[in-house]
Amino acid sequence: MAVHYENAPITEALIDIKVDPKSTISLSLLESIHDRIREEYPTKKKGIAVIGRFSGGDEVGASATQTQVGFAYHSTDTKQVIQARRDGFTFSRLRPYGSWTELRDEARRLWEIYREELAPLKITRVAVRYINQIDIPLRAIDYKDYFRTTPEVSPALPQDISGFFMQLHFPQVDFGGLLIFNQAAIAPPQPEMNSVILDIDVFKEAPMDSDEEIWGLLEKLRDRKNQFFEGSITDRTRALFGSRLEY
Repeated sequence: MAVHYENAPITEALIDIKVDPKSTISLSLLESIHDRIREEYPTKKKGIAVIGRFSGGDEVGASATQTQVGFAYHSTDTKQVIQARRDGFTFSRLRPYGSWTELRDEARRLWEIYREELAPLKITRVAVRYINQIDIPLRAIDYKDYFRTTPEVSPALPQDISGFFMQLHFPQVDFGGLLIFNQAAIAPPQPEMNSVILDIDVFKEAPMDSDEEIWGLLEKLRDRKNQFFEGSITDRTRALFGSRLEY
């Protein structure tokens, strides 16, 4: 079952495909992707990875290095981003979110360009991730009124909490994947509100050979994300999102 909300709380939705690259992939080759998508994605930015190092013993310290791993190309309205890296491809849609069909079809079009230009050796990981910000227009709330999964505080401790962060890992045995469920209270956009992030990341790490396998799996990942989202909220939360259409 799929659900479409009039005012979906999605702040970012993304499809991520990691690859085993050829050793000959260069930054200039990654940059050549831009020649094929420049009209729709005119803005180019460097993709930087930060690697931290810690040392102990007689000389304790920490350091960090920055390495360019690819490029990020932004659409004219800045709402869509493609990351082209040596080790993979990510397509993101920022708020306002449209539909899964729009996200999937544009991701697939861009992935085909990435694959043609870079010819990776194999696909190693496929993921769907949705980050939701749920704004509740009340200063004081009981989280259990809005969420079916919440932190459980010992009865021996005070029950009033002003914030929380919770991460749960759910093995997905039927397709050999994993779902990471993050839920956290964050600063609201207005004082008379409460805001909670609901971040659902579902993926499978395994060698994959064909595009049919990749995009068939992505449909499963999206369906599982929907199952966990709907299973994590109450009707009071659904009422915040306006009209609801099941299809």
